[in-house]
Amino acid sequence: MPASVTTDVGKLSGRARRIANYAAIAMLALAALTVVGIAAYFAERADPWSWRGLVAIATVPFCIVCAGLLWKLPTRENAGAALLVIAFSLVRVGLPSEWTSSTLVLLVVTGAAAVPVVWAARTLPH
Repeated sequence: MPASVTTDVGKLSGRARRIANYAAIAMLALAALTVVGIAAYFAERADPWSWRGLVAIATVPFCIVCAGLLWKLPTRENAGAALLVIAFSLVRVGLPSEWTSSTLVLLVVTGAAAVPVVWAARTLPH
């Protein structure tokens, strides 16, 4: 790891560290809720192996990796990567003509998880 990154992260204020921790917890919560959603999706569908199921399955490890990065190396770039994972997870909602009430719940939960990550992306150093 470059010395400049270690130095910058080592100089984080208590507030910035706390914001990064909130973002990491939000990513872990998104991963946990996605696992619950995957279980419900697989229980409900006769043929769950669609592109939506695969996007949801791929989202979980990405969320966990981003949570670890935000916890151990809180930088704006890592918060940006977490935001990309959140945007990727929203691909599974499909077109608005296909939305159901569970889709709206998915959008609200994902939006709520994105709030601390956006806060971290605005606050953390490069």
